[in-house]
Order: sequence, then structure tokens, then C-alpha cells
Amino acid sequence: MKLHEPPILDTHWEGYELGADATHRYLWIWQGFNARLIALPHGEDGHGAYDHAWCYPRDPDLIAEHVAAWDPETQDEPNGWHKRPTMPARRAPRREEQPEYNRDRCAHGCYLDDGCRTLNCRDQIERARGRGSAPS
Repeated sequence: MKLHEPPILDTHWEGYELGADATHRYLWIWQGFNARLIALPHGEDGHGAYDHAWCYPRDPDLIAEHVAAWDPETQDEPNGWHKRPTMPARRAPRREEQPEYNRDRCAHGCYLDDGCRTLNCRDQIERARGRGSAPS
């Protein structure tokens, strides 16, 4: 991914483009009580909707750090987010190169095999039911 320093203002989305790869531009925007990192496809499709999004605390520098540490070619999603408002989850084109990074996550960003920090996480409950260990 090519990172922009400083980030580039995008007046259409009223956010800042942190970087871009071959398929998407990555911007952060204010979204209610959060900041949201969005993955916009290149071209006309990127003017009306985004393919993927991740919510973070309202700290643009924190988002920029996680984007800078992320390799979208081999890693499905950046780290540090607390909510994924889009489905399905993003899958990196060469994800098999980093299987330890690309384990299944819940909607709150936690790896399912590590457990979730959110009480009554729907994804954790479904996982436990699938193993026969969740209350009904």
C-alpha cells in the first residue's frame, strides 16, 4: 500500500485518505461517536459506497498507525478496530501467507479463538453453540 504523508483531504467524503493499494483507497471519516476507516473502490464505484469499514475510537493518529502497520495484500483487516459495520469481512488476496493474522474475527475485531471483550458477543455465542458448549 502506498501511504500518504500527510493524509489527503477528500472533500466528497469529508475525510482523509491515508493510503491506497491496487483496488481501494483507505480514508478515515467522522462517524457519530467513532471514526471510521473506509475502503473505497477506485473509480466511480468509490463515489457512492464503500466496500469495507472499521470503527475506531475518535483518534485519527491511532487509525493512521494501524493502517501503516497493515499489509492489505496478506492481511484481511487492519488491527485496533472495535466494530465492523460491513459484511462480509474483507479477505486479503494472498491471505495464506499470514494464516496466524487471518484467523476468524467477531464483529468487534477480536479473534474468535481468543474470545471477545464484548459481553454476549453474537459471534462468540454462535461459535460456542457450534462446539456444543453454549447455554441455550
